[in-house]
Amino acid sequence: MNKSRTKFSIIRIDTQLLNNQLHEWEQVNRKYKPIILLSPDTLENIPRLDEYKLENTNNNCTGMVGMYQGYKVFSDPTMSYGEVELR
Repeated sequence: MNKSRTKFSIIRIDTQLLNNQLHEWEQVNRKYKPIILLSPDTLENIPRLDEYKLENTNNNCTGMVGMYQGYKVFSDPTMSYGEVELR
């Protein structure tokens, strides 16, 4: 089983970059849907948070916080602001 990780930074919350990375992931890893890991600070700054069914979290929150276009989103307080990991 080959599972990949993709890590990148979106200092200015850019949902288009996130969408592009998700598309690239699916082209390479057709059998697996990634999970999205974000810092709580990043989660707080995603535009239209309610639209994506994400819960606003505090800095100590870990675990699943919602869905983004069908992908599970997890809060990871060990990550820096703007850092995103697809796993």
